[in-house]
Amino acid sequence: MLLLASVLMAACSDSIGEGNGNDPLPEPSASGVLILCEGNFNAGNASLSYYDPEKKTVENGVFRRVNERKLGDTGQSIVVYGDTAYIAVENSGIVWGIDVKTFKVCGQLTASSNTQIINPRYVHKVSPTKAYVTDLYSHYISKFNPQTFQYRGAFSVEGAANKGYCSTEEMVQYGCFVFVNCWSYSNKILIIDTKLEAVTDSIVLTSWQPKSMKLDCNGKLWVITDGGYNEGGSSYGDDVPHLYRIDARTHSIEVDLLLGRDEANVQLALNSKGDALYVVNNDIYRMKVTDSQLPSHPFILAPVDADGTRHKLYGIGVNPKDDDIYVADAIDYRQAGVVYRYSSDGSLVDQFRVGITPNHFAFTDSPTDIVIPDSSAITDPKEEKDWSKGCVTKVFEYMPAPGHQVNGYSVVGDFIHDGATMEEACAEALNHLQHRWMISLGGQGGYIVAGFDHEVKNSNGDYDLAIQGNPYSYQSEPGIVWVSKDVNANGLPDDPWYELKGSEYGTENETLNYAITYYKPTAPRADIEWKDNQGGSGIIPYMADWNKHASYWQDWVPTQLDEQGRECRTYYGSRLKDTHTYDDGYSLMPPFAWGYADNNGSDYFINPSFADVKLGYYKLSNAVTSDGQPANLDCIHFVKVQTAQTGCTPNLGEISTEVYGIWTTHP
Repeated sequence: MLLLASVLMAACSDSIGEGNGNDPLPEPSASGVLILCEGNFNAGNASLSYYDPEKKTVENGVFRRVNERKLGDTGQSIVVYGDTAYIAVENSGIVWGIDVKTFKVCGQLTASSNTQIINPRYVHKVSPTKAYVTDLYSHYISKFNPQTFQYRGAFSVEGAANKGYCSTEEMVQYGCFVFVNCWSYSNKILIIDTKLEAVTDSIVLTSWQPKSMKLDCNGKLWVITDGGYNEGGSSYGDDVPHLYRIDARTHSIEVDLLLGRDEANVQLALNSKGDALYVVNNDIYRMKVTDSQLPSHPFILAPVDADGTRHKLYGIGVNPKDDDIYVADAIDYRQAGVVYRYSSDGSLVDQFRVGITPNHFAFTDSPTDIVIPDSSAITDPKEEKDWSKGCVTKVFEYMPAPGHQVNGYSVVGDFIHDGATMEEACAEALNHLQHRWMISLGGQGGYIVAGFDHEVKNSNGDYDLAIQGNPYSYQSEPGIVWVSKDVNANGLPDDPWYELKGSEYGTENETLNYAITYYKPTAPRADIEWKDNQGGSGIIPYMADWNKHASYWQDWVPTQLDEQGRECRTYYGSRLKDTHTYDDGYSLMPPFAWGYADNNGSDYFINPSFADVKLGYYKLSNAVTSDGQPANLDCIHFVKVQTAQTGCTPNLGEISTEVYGIWTTHP
């Protein structure tokens, strides 16, 4: 299938996913399609769209427009039971319940100290009064009443963890047993006895990372894996997806098919009778559930641009009312995605834009009483935050220490090319900060220096700066914040720097005047050695499972030669005591009380007067001189954030501060 220009329609902004409400609203329909759009990780731009198959009309951003609040960060899954849709929003730690007739919130579960929920992934209704919630990080599957949303406790899946992830994912039920796939760094299907509320058995696959599961009309469990990752003999896969058919009664594997390496997201779907299986593996294949081989030719081809770029098919769903097939196209994961609707014979029926990274479909049977206000009626300023306002306007130095999230990081991509200059690296780093995309500072000492286009005044006690990271209560990677005033008025950060003291300043947990030297490796895919001025030494480990780039050494950062002629670089600053622990595949990196970037302390919170997402907030009144005295700065122009720990864990690698944006809270 050739991609017609009309498929893309027009380049769209993020506002499509948020819902602009300018089109006429559809009338209530006998059935509808809910489309969950994942959004971008840590951007808080997940969204929900509603499509009327009869009228071929789509309304985007319906959750936000009805409830006057954002859906959250990273929409993971949606499922409809009766008149309620359950939406797991992973990075926000929330499971929403919404009325499918009105889209209004009717209940919610939230990650807290009173639950075992951390990053919810999927919801499965076991009975009218009991539902399960799986989780990316928690060692438990949580239970709740799907009618009242009352939390009912949890049961352990201890032992499923690998590399810090427990990753219980999709669920399907066969009799009193629930099958749960374990995706991250695993090759297991867990079997839960719902009467005992316990894992009683498991199925070990020959391939890694089971991604999607369906149960057909014959009681056969279909499982597709993404193959995991392979580099230099890694034990976490070979990059080759597999498709399995498993007898749900005997747990025996009947079919094991090798698939093609996938560029986007392997997925499965069944038709309404459960006798035809759809397989997303770059393109879309259709087969009978009694077949033992994948068809030789795709049923539907992925769209291809004029330059040969294949679109990223990211999700699939089949409407049980008419067997129409809905396919989600993430395109490039940044712009508004496209949904294609095909009839059961593979003919294209419709296509329309939705939010960023559409991933899951849910189908409703009852009429939908759509009362969606125009988004122009929503005046809450925090919903319309202009992130460019008050943001830093220039990056002077991007000096990361070595780390597995700097060169060719598999999640954010190789965003700074090999051989880049410091100028090019700074330009791309600024682009990331202004879009709230991740920047890693690498190991201890790595830093970024950015500046504002105006002076930032000291409010003498209030929060003056905001910095976004990605900390959790169980995983913080603290960075020290430094500030400088342009005393000589030359527009350059060449004046004295002042540390913003945090909770550990002046205690045994912080070492001042610290220096660490990294040595350039002499072979590809090698660990990077370091020594410090306190007699310590260690490595930044090469971790192929995280990053397959040939080296974690950055070309654009200047180096020098030591006395033995070894190429190296030295970073200066302060160091915080390492506080991480590691136990049986699980890393714990607790936060400090306050004062540090990428640290889930008391000053990392939602500040309604500035933004509706969690940010770290910092006071210029905490600036101190090199001898610990108050700096008494009236204003500053430059900010530096520096990774402050030398810790390293077997599953996550080096502790490395991440930064997504730097703002003044009073531009």
